[in-house]
Amino acid sequence: MKIHTLFANTLVTLLLILFTACSDDESSTTNKPVVTDRGQALGSVASTSIGSTGGVLTSADGRLTITIPAGALASNTNISIQPISNEGPLGLGLGYRLSPEGTTFQQPVTLTFKYDEDMLNNTNEDFLWIITQADDGSWNATVNSEVNTSANTVTVTTTHFSDWALGRFIDLKLEPASRTVQRGKSVGLKLSGFSRDQAPVEDDLVPLVPIDPNAEVLQPLTPIASNDEQLLEFQITGWSLNGAFAPVSNSNGSLSATKNNATYKAPAAKPSTNPVAVTVHLEAKSNGSTQAQYMVTSSISVVESDLYLLVKVDGESHEYYQYGFNGSTPPDPNNISIANCGTDGNGGLAISGSFILNATTVVSGFVLEVAAPAEGTVALTCLQNDGEDDASFQMANGEKYYSLDYATRTPANQNCDYNYLCSNFSVTFITYEDKQMGNVRGYFSGTLYEPGNAEACQSDIAHNIEGEFWLKRVD
Repeated sequence: MKIHTLFANTLVTLLLILFTACSDDESSTTNKPVVTDRGQALGSVASTSIGSTGGVLTSADGRLTITIPAGALASNTNISIQPISNEGPLGLGLGYRLSPEGTTFQQPVTLTFKYDEDMLNNTNEDFLWIITQADDGSWNATVNSEVNTSANTVTVTTTHFSDWALGRFIDLKLEPASRTVQRGKSVGLKLSGFSRDQAPVEDDLVPLVPIDPNAEVLQPLTPIASNDEQLLEFQITGWSLNGAFAPVSNSNGSLSATKNNATYKAPAAKPSTNPVAVTVHLEAKSNGSTQAQYMVTSSISVVESDLYLLVKVDGESHEYYQYGFNGSTPPDPNNISIANCGTDGNGGLAISGSFILNATTVVSGFVLEVAAPAEGTVALTCLQNDGEDDASFQMANGEKYYSLDYATRTPANQNCDYNYLCSNFSVTFITYEDKQMGNVRGYFSGTLYEPGNAEACQSDIAHNIEGEFWLKRVD
């Protein structure tokens, strides 16, 4: 069994990499911790009563376990775990709201997060830690997080309840990991990190504070005691486009870079390799002259029009465009890939995309319905949970259909037990102009389910869905 404590003889320091478009993202603000909205409730609540003798509670999805020792509570208290959307910087999986919020314990309690390969998504296990959000929306990291790579767990002790999540302190992807840019247009990229100039606060919490994005060297999060192996600084050694170092200009577009900033300009025609890969190359140094090399890559999709709906189903891309604006028309009226966006008359929003071949065959189609759209993150609630949201995807004229609600089936003697559920699926609206012809822009991710073989008592089949949109609202 391998257990290690972060920042205790660690070989790495924090470098959080953020990807932003120069036209629409705010610049980093120094000396202030990262602040986000609170996570939205997702899934079922787990709860139990725990008293002075202590006890254990595990979340409904099995990902988080709270262990409360004897003497931590003076009297019986109803403890609960509510899964929420993970709004934390470089968060992994869901976040969790622990209640009663604001509860403080007389003895430290233990939070144990469990992860798997799907959640890691190629993240190095050594880069994991646990983060928590304060009442003001700011995020802190827990420097006493322990990673057990044999048990696939990350553990931390704390004396208070709030919102907690699993995260990573080095990311080998840019966040958001993908962007879109129209043919002939440009998108900007920049690197930023987090630093601290004060000692940890209660429970060894470290505020996540952005550093100067124009700095020559990216310093670590915390001035931990130095040794010869610790990597104390990261320096950018170059930027590349599909492997060619900047400055570069070819059929994939052009890339120019200065220090922590780079600009990619898409070519006049969609490149044969799409999306393109923009990579920043980093070198880390230690007191003992140890060097480590990192590459951080972002995928940028070149799109035909500035009004689009992009959907990825299990990694396969589907593109839909909204025509009729700025004089745009479908290039081929018989083979059309079209997107629509409008309201339902009751304040809800519907976004759809369809690709129709030879004017008759529906090759693919996607529908997203949000009952209460607003800027920020919305967790969809389907009819199964008495909600009015929906999301679905179909292929081959409906021969394959994936939906938001799903069923799990378990053989029981000679019968089959059914459990009907609503999938985890969230939409983030970057822009939502609540008016006719208003801009609607954002991204979504979650899971849709394909019907399993009910007669064979097979559960519905999960499919990963993600995408983004920039459309005009046509009521």
